[in-house]
Amino acid sequence: MIIGIDASRANRAHKTGVEWYAYHIIKNLVEIDPDDDYILYSDKPLEGDLVQLCKVHSNCKQTVLHWPLRYFWTLGRLSWEMIVRPPDVLFVPAHTLPLFSRAKMVNTIHDVAFMVYPQFYSTLDRKYLQWSTRFALSRAEQIITVSNFTKQEIMRYFLMAQEDKISVVYHGYDRELYHPITHQSVDNPVLDYYHLERPYFIYVGRLESKKNIIGLLNAFRNFCQERPQDKTKLVLVGKRSRDYAPINNLLADPIIKKRAKELGWVPEKDLPALLRQSLAFIYPSWYEGFGLPIIQAMACGTPVIAARVGSLPEIGSQVALYFDPADQGDLLEKMKQLTDDSALRHQLSQAGLKRAAQFSWSRAAVQTLEILKKSHG
Repeated sequence: MIIGIDASRANRAHKTGVEWYAYHIIKNLVEIDPDDDYILYSDKPLEGDLVQLCKVHSNCKQTVLHWPLRYFWTLGRLSWEMIVRPPDVLFVPAHTLPLFSRAKMVNTIHDVAFMVYPQFYSTLDRKYLQWSTRFALSRAEQIITVSNFTKQEIMRYFLMAQEDKISVVYHGYDRELYHPITHQSVDNPVLDYYHLERPYFIYVGRLESKKNIIGLLNAFRNFCQERPQDKTKLVLVGKRSRDYAPINNLLADPIIKKRAKELGWVPEKDLPALLRQSLAFIYPSWYEGFGLPIIQAMACGTPVIAARVGSLPEIGSQVALYFDPADQGDLLEKMKQLTDDSALRHQLSQAGLKRAAQFSWSRAAVQTLEILKKSHG
């Protein structure tokens, strides 16, 4: 079988959630499956480990599909490729499907937040996501989604969805990177580089309204007001979004200005150290289809405070402290609870390690390969 994969998102230099999913699922598919041939389609030459992947595995090759426009590469150039030189199956792990295809198609739908919280999307983005999701549900042989919660949301908001075509495949995490350490001195060079001092809470993700960063900052502001002598800081890791202005205004507040630090995007190799040395990882998002950062934090032995919404209780199970994202007082209490209770931090750390061990990219790749073969018939 010839399996084509849209690797354009996996090939991005600055990856976030769906890009890392695409990268790891591609890497593990090729590594576990020597019997099928893989074609990695991209809009520009592959970089980094993806190049090495094709060099090491003779059944994997890249095909660069040049396109003169900034947009519509999938709808235009990839569509043309699927007409003139189709593989047996095309897998699109992190984007929309091409308009036309002679190949059987499989698509991953990560969430439908645009249906639940339309206010966080521009009108154009929302309409495009609605259209592309309907198109995928009607044209794909199989749909992969990343949690049981998201599968139910797809069924709820898209009545044309066929339940027997939708399979749940959990994410994994990079076990070579995310793990506990014996001596914290190993992480000191990373903390020194970013000029960080313990203790601190940490958030990792885009800095945008739908991640509820405003709620996090307001809760931390109250934490600072109640505990002016406490030296605990808040570290924000991630790219700014276009609705960043309200977040910036809060960061300028004199009460939290010296105790909240924004690092921007950081290389993934630095994230484990930043997570391991934190007091707790806080994930305040209004809505998540999976919530990979909570698994990465747990794998490092870091206690997790997470919003009790979306897929997060499913993924985090009983080993996180949950709060109502609409109740900043609830988050404040959880922050104080973890700050004051070292026994609870240890308990959550140990339970989190066991929970994270249940997720792996190799298992996700095995399940994905079964779906790809099923779509081929």
